[in-house]
Amino acid sequence: MSGEIEAIGAATTAGLAATAIDEPRSSKKKRGHGACANCGADLTGKRYCAECGQPAHLHHALLNMIEEFVRGLVLFDTRIWRTLGLLVLRPGTLTYNYIHGKRARYISPISLFLLAVFAMFLVFELTGGSRLGVSTQAGEAQRTVQIEVAEDQLAAAEETLADLKKDGASGGAIEAAQLQVNARQKVLEKFKGEQAAGAEAAGEQIDAPSTDGSVRVDTVKNLNLNDGSLYDQIRKSAQDGDAKANTGFKALDDKINENLLNPELAVYKIQNAAYKFAFLLVPISLPFVWLMFMWRRGTTLFDHTVYILYSLTFVSIQFIVLSLAILLFGEPGWLAAPLLLAGPVHAFFHLKGGYGLGWFSAIWRLPFQLIFSLIGMTLFLIVIFVLGLAG
Repeated sequence: MSGEIEAIGAATTAGLAATAIDEPRSSKKKRGHGACANCGADLTGKRYCAECGQPAHLHHALLNMIEEFVRGLVLFDTRIWRTLGLLVLRPGTLTYNYIHGKRARYISPISLFLLAVFAMFLVFELTGGSRLGVSTQAGEAQRTVQIEVAEDQLAAAEETLADLKKDGASGGAIEAAQLQVNARQKVLEKFKGEQAAGAEAAGEQIDAPSTDGSVRVDTVKNLNLNDGSLYDQIRKSAQDGDAKANTGFKALDDKINENLLNPELAVYKIQNAAYKFAFLLVPISLPFVWLMFMWRRGTTLFDHTVYILYSLTFVSIQFIVLSLAILLFGEPGWLAAPLLLAGPVHAFFHLKGGYGLGWFSAIWRLPFQLIFSLIGMTLFLIVIFVLGLAG
């Protein structure tokens, strides 16, 4: 349940952040007179300051704050629906209009991309799709990560306390640092208790302190993994030394080999890295799109970035639709073909309209874009694989 709550919280934050980046301009804003509260410029009866863009009328009512929160969460703004409609049905028109200055009526590409990524994260968490078939292990992986973070925080708090004592700090500062250490210890004990309870429920035995204070090590028997499962095979290969990283960087190799012994946690880390570093798809894709237009005058990197952001948003929408379809209909094989076909068709009309190309120019570029997309996605997967395993 904590994963679902975390997903909803992340989506709420994304909606608020995107609204802050791309705040809707409501026609209900009151006109202002006198000087702008922010920069002091003359408002001259405008709804917004001509110098800094701040609204002329500043509210101080709680209801207005709640209204902003709700608007940030669900974006009650006609621009979101106008932008999404064009993105799905007429992507070329959307990109062309935005590149050539018609922007007030649309959500900006970066805001829409952020919303799509977080919406995809939310749907994956709620439907279980983000676990890629490892839902029985995701809870344990999350507890392990929580314990690791809690241990790091406790170590940092203890180090701070030791430094204060060494420097001869005041009694109040030392007492506050000690309280911080005690709080971190309680959090760590809580997470370890949850892990122990989960292991006991699963029929496992874990290391436990004996009555004399020494550590008693029992045989670990994992009953959650079936013989022959992929994770079981990876773990066994790592234990036998058959699966071993050899990148040429010892520190990275040690991290990868350590994660191979716990593949469930490794997958969890890689998934988190994919969410956190989704923006890397933009700089990775940019050189490939530039290659398709490098001799075309008047086409800039800004144009390519707008095109890439809207394209990635559409791909995110595809994943969201597929996840919801799986949740509602099980394994909807009938949906796979239309979704696969939608990608190239969408890319063709996006290329043609977004860059103002003729039919032939768009047709010969389409295969290159599909190939470049596969290369870019492969590079992205390699990057998040390394970032995830490196912690």
